[in-house]
Amino acid sequence: MPGIQSSSSKSDFEVVVVGGGPVGLVTALLLARDGVATALIEKSADIETDLRASTFHPPTLDLLDDIGLADPLIAQGLVSPQWQVRLHPEGDRAVFDLAVIAKATRHPFRVQCEQWKLSRLALAALRAQPSVKVLFGAEVTGLTQDEDGVTLDLGGLSAPEKLRARFVIGADGARSVVRQALGLGFGGETYPETTLLATTTFAFEDHLEGLTNIAYCWKAGGNFSLLRVPGRWRVSIYPREDMPVEDQITDAAIEATLQ
Repeated sequence: MPGIQSSSSKSDFEVVVVGGGPVGLVTALLLARDGVATALIEKSADIETDLRASTFHPPTLDLLDDIGLADPLIAQGLVSPQWQVRLHPEGDRAVFDLAVIAKATRHPFRVQCEQWKLSRLALAALRAQPSVKVLFGAEVTGLTQDEDGVTLDLGGLSAPEKLRARFVIGADGARSVVRQALGLGFGGETYPETTLLATTTFAFEDHLEGLTNIAYCWKAGGNFSLLRVPGRWRVSIYPREDMPVEDQITDAAIEATLQ
């Protein structure tokens, strides 16, 4: 396996992927399976298990199927062929059935599953590859590029190190160190709204007739979303505009909103 060297000219790896989320892990896996000497660097000590994304759509499942990750992911989630937009509390709803696209995809359904489960599957597959080095708990603090490649400065290890690669892929999120070091902007727009995410083991499905695993709900004065994952519901709450957000995230306020 390639090791970390201090040479400023010789490459330690063909490609270094910065960022150990689903995008970085799957990218590194694809490269490693093609025999490319690859390193993955992630500043967290392990896969983060906080509740981030939770829905996998048919095109993503088809892609994951091509690399052997779809079936084990589906086994850990909830297969959801339907989703709905509903009025609350009346219960009137429009139901969207993904069975209608069965001829266009191998997976005519959404899978409700926590993002970290995919990350763990991809990491296990990545560590099984002989041409890859995985470094968790290592942070890229800077990088410089020249005609022959890129030199990365690493922190978070027992001592600062440098890593040399022919190419670097920045998959380190909206605050990407790689992008900042290269002076690259982050185009696009940000929606000027705040969403509060609460999770609960309360069985909404036993109390709201016809509820599917994904429901976008409209009510007088606002809206909310219910997305189910194994063992619990994610409730996306759009805060009131007539009071500070800080006052709406206390335990009592969240409880009142959920009620």
